[in-house]
Amino acid sequence: MQRTPFFMLFLFVFGLLAQPVLAVGQKTRSHDGIVVSATAGKLTMSDKDGKNEHSHEVTLVAKVTLNGQPAQLAQLMKGDMVSVTMDPEGKVISVAAMRSAN
Repeated sequence: MQRTPFFMLFLFVFGLLAQPVLAVGQKTRSHDGIVVSATAGKLTMSDKDGKNEHSHEVTLVAKVTLNGQPAQLAQLMKGDMVSVTMDPEGKVISVAAMRSAN
């Protein structure tokens, strides 16, 4: 009977250690589009054709760039081209925007 607590502890520790190993096979996913609006914490974008408007919650840990330089999400403007990358759980990990020189 003393083996049961040890076995449960083993399963718990194994579960904690195995989780990062299982995540290695999972991949990020990205999609491109056009900025509709951007405020602190929220990016609203459409697809490249200006259709299918949708929003993303963007946390402070997400990397945001504008024309390859570090930026704040609120600096993005309507019409900027944007690529959003999400982790396997769907959380935004990066937002890369490009603004034309016009």
